[in-house]
Amino acid sequence: MTVPNYEVRDAYRKAIAKVWGLKQKDIKRDIHISANAPGQWSPNSTVEIYCEGHIPSATSTIFSFESWIKVDDVANQILQEKYPGSQKFYHEPYNNVVINVWPV
Repeated sequence: MTVPNYEVRDAYRKAIAKVWGLKQKDIKRDIHISANAPGQWSPNSTVEIYCEGHIPSATSTIFSFESWIKVDDVANQILQEKYPGSQKFYHEPYNNVVINVWPV
């Protein structure tokens, strides 16, 4: 089952807020469906996440790759509850401030 891109975006918003204790209002403008993202870093990915504000970078020494794995796990759990048996997603750092989300 294919999950709509907006659902993936929303799941990652919720997961990021949960893992780092952030408020939706502080991160909402930094998480985009890639085809509509202002940066167009990887328009073929599902979601682009900009780590310029409140969202920690996956390449940061303070917030490591393991924390982003938790974000993936929480986002995939949210999606599996809504779309049982659907595809899973993972993050991939593009550079120090952009993270892309792709289907597995």
